[in-house]
Amino acid sequence: MDSQSIKKPVYKPAVIGFGLIIVAILAAMSGPLGNRLDWWGFEAAVNIAKWAAYAGLFASILSLSGLIAARPGGKRRGFIYSIMGLLIIAPTLMYLQSWKEAKQTLPPIQDISTDIENPPSFWYAPNTRVYGGFEAISWQEEAYPDIQPLILSVSANKAYDLVLELISKRGWRLWEPNRDDMHIEATETTFWFGYKDDVVIHITEINGKKSRIDMRSASRYGTGGDGGTNANRIRSLFSDLEKQSEKLDK
Repeated sequence: MDSQSIKKPVYKPAVIGFGLIIVAILAAMSGPLGNRLDWWGFEAAVNIAKWAAYAGLFASILSLSGLIAARPGGKRRGFIYSIMGLLIIAPTLMYLQSWKEAKQTLPPIQDISTDIENPPSFWYAPNTRVYGGFEAISWQEEAYPDIQPLILSVSANKAYDLVLELISKRGWRLWEPNRDDMHIEATETTFWFGYKDDVVIHITEINGKKSRIDMRSASRYGTGGDGGTNANRIRSLFSDLEKQSEKLDK
């Protein structure tokens, strides 16, 4: 029989690695989603994610071995399983690692404000956190020195409209915005865990031509750190506000 017609055997570790990668990704997704659906608590979700990461690492080793043992021109098949598996699992492992590092390195605070001396207060959103305390303020200043008030080259009224527009685009729940007091509150539901984080924005007019934007973002429930979620929410909104205000200037 012609040797070319003989089908090469499959390199089993490559196939097993690919299957385990799929299981690891599904497990990593199920942890926070199960928490969101009240199937289990936050600690269980974290443990599921941790074991999913271990499984993903082990599966990656199997896939790496497949790159060598089942390489094109070799005696065994399975190279495509290894390539596909590594391409799929790499972003998941990178995300889990960055999330782990953020939880371990960032301070145990869940309430961030651009104004640490006179933070905006919640009037309508059911957030009962009290901002501040010397330790919390010190942690914020050390971990998030860039979280500062935003100065825009537009009037307070225009800034107010821009904030409402961006909140609408993000799909946040809006709580009775007050133009007279330039006070806006909204709630974002986090994608994976489904937690409620509340924001309050206060706008101050400067000389009738510019405006100062102060923002506070606070997790409604939970203890410990937020992995930088609230600080990143302020950064993201301020970045978009700057872009939108620059368009108005042109």
